[in-house]
Amino acid sequence: MSNRQKIGLRKAPSATRKRGRERRKLLLRAAYDLLCVQPVEDISFRDIAERAGVPEGSAYHFFANRFDVFSALAEELSGQFIEAHRRRVPPSRRKSWRALADHLVDVGAKVYAENPPARQLLIGGKTPPEVKQADRLNDRAVGNVMYEVFAEHFEIPETDEMRKAFYYFIEITDLIFTLSVIEHGEITAEMLAEAKRAGSGYLGTYLE
Repeated sequence: MSNRQKIGLRKAPSATRKRGRERRKLLLRAAYDLLCVQPVEDISFRDIAERAGVPEGSAYHFFANRFDVFSALAEELSGQFIEAHRRRVPPSRRKSWRALADHLVDVGAKVYAENPPARQLLIGGKTPPEVKQADRLNDRAVGNVMYEVFAEHFEIPETDEMRKAFYYFIEITDLIFTLSVIEHGEITAEMLAEAKRAGSGYLGTYLE
């Protein structure tokens, strides 16, 4: 076998992996686009594959079912929350720990407001249980970022318990966001204020 033939054999798996990554991205983008216009409960795995232009049989190489697609998409969406929380905190929002806590809630609400798929998939009230359970891991990652933001501006306990507190903070505020979306179709100003009140009240048991 010539060197050229050997090199060709080495390149083939890489090309296959690249095509696989591209198809996976297409499937996730298709799920995102569909969530912009359809209720999550109405979207089938076939719908996602057709929107992506990927044969349904091939799509099963990347995801077992629609819940797997939505779970992977939820993980990608959590990156938007992490990125948003890592941005510089305005001076007025770090004058006290309560002001900073309110800022974190505002940041999350803004991401939801600007991202209908995130709103529908994560706090829409009809999120499949399989997806919500997988998203708990994403919430823990976001909670760790919140902890780091707080630790940058205030002295807080360097413990696993304190890190978990920010995870619970997310779950508490997201619950109120979910109620708002179910009842009003959006996060209203009133429910945003309630989420801040509940979140700060909980964190206060650790920080006061």
